[in-house]
Amino acid sequence: MKRRDLLRLGATVSAGAAAGLLQGPLPGASRRATPVPGMTPASKASEGIRARNIIFFAYDGTGYEDLATASFFARSLGRSPLHFENLLGMGRSGLMRPESLTSVVTDSAAATTAWATGQRVVNGALSMHIDERELVPILHLAKDRGMATGLVTSTRITHATPAGWIARVPSRGMEDEIAAQYLDFEPDILMGGGAGRFQAEMRSDGRDLLGEFRQAGYEVLRTPAELAASTGDRVLGLFSEGTRHLPFEVDRVNRGVESPSLADLTFSALQRLEGAGRGFVLQVEAGRIDHANHHNDPAGMVGDWMAAEEALEVVLRHVARNPDTLLIAVPDHDTGGGVTYGIGRRYTHSTPALASLHRRQASLEWLLRDGLPRNPDPTTVAAGVEEYLGLPLASRRAEQISAVLAGERPEEWDWGHPNAQGSRNNRVGHLLSISDETPPVQRANINFATGAHTGGFVPLVLHGAGATQGNLGVIDNTELFRIMTDALGFRYENPAMDPRAAREAETSD
Repeated sequence: MKRRDLLRLGATVSAGAAAGLLQGPLPGASRRATPVPGMTPASKASEGIRARNIIFFAYDGTGYEDLATASFFARSLGRSPLHFENLLGMGRSGLMRPESLTSVVTDSAAATTAWATGQRVVNGALSMHIDERELVPILHLAKDRGMATGLVTSTRITHATPAGWIARVPSRGMEDEIAAQYLDFEPDILMGGGAGRFQAEMRSDGRDLLGEFRQAGYEVLRTPAELAASTGDRVLGLFSEGTRHLPFEVDRVNRGVESPSLADLTFSALQRLEGAGRGFVLQVEAGRIDHANHHNDPAGMVGDWMAAEEALEVVLRHVARNPDTLLIAVPDHDTGGGVTYGIGRRYTHSTPALASLHRRQASLEWLLRDGLPRNPDPTTVAAGVEEYLGLPLASRRAEQISAVLAGERPEEWDWGHPNAQGSRNNRVGHLLSISDETPPVQRANINFATGAHTGGFVPLVLHGAGATQGNLGVIDNTELFRIMTDALGFRYENPAMDPRAAREAETSD
């Protein structure tokens, strides 16, 4: 069968599967996880296998507590265990230390740079030191050797985590420049959100990058139907307008927000890359888990963990068919510090309280942007929260949320250090999580420490080519670059920077 025929078949299978995968209050309610054929524990037999392909599955802004909460939610749907849990027991697993060059807490730009280049940089920079020395990301090394390359994400495609594997800029906010560098680099696959960075009317330089990508031989895809019908080898898929990310999964499923799922994008990318003559390197990012945690939105977090599970199953089926593929699955850092805590005598209320997440029909982002009017009064807030989040709200809390949405910030509502608090969404999410007037089993027993990133270690697992079963221990985020280059037989080292010199440069800005 020709490659284009496979693409047509794959698109049909993906579209059909997506229609039945995810139903109910939160994603996954109608589908029971089944073992992936060919997925077996790693053994010594795989140790000497040189990887032909690498799939790097990035979970943005999540950690062990989120994994535990997502595992409970999956079990409550009859989907135990998570594929990620299986991998931890079957692959080569350990802990990753997520730090940047000058901080024990990393942002996504410095974190993805550590993966892509093997060197730490200051927060905010992408594959570039603060003295403007450029680093060489893994996708550049792969392309130089004739390999196919791709980026898939549920965020804007120009967002930090995918961008650092191609672009080199001093600030992650330079997304117009990142989009232009994508065109200069010409990866095979770019799929995510944020069409505005490619449109002349929204770019600071007025360039029509959509037209330029088409002239360079890319199919430009904007809808799920176009994705399903596409058979091109090189694709720019932009499935949200302006600077928006793809929708949270709970909104895609329940609010009718048109968008392909992360599993759809991953399936489509792998179908195109599978025929690459010299192999490929693909990064897949489940990016919106981080945003949900920034908002202190447990339903958004759990829904996108389930969406990541669907995409991870697509990847695992590919690895089972292609044992010369190395899979690396890891978060870049944790966000929010969310914990599921015990409530009730002998903690007997804990399980039904967490199960109340099933009643949520929208993310906090959707509720505040689309579900409520601008500056809603307390009565409207209470009605919207109950209708879309399934959460009864006492009048005092509705008044506080109404005041936050009107721009007020009374000091008595603060918690922790002021820097621990973030956006308007984060403040509303916090107020919802401490709604002490609500009966305990009617709201999730999840509290967040912050609206910011945290410094905790995160889980890491390798599976597939060369990954024997065992313990990695605790490794730096920079080590993943060396794992990838060793697996592919590359030899390259990027220049390091002294942390003291970097701190001096930061303070002199």
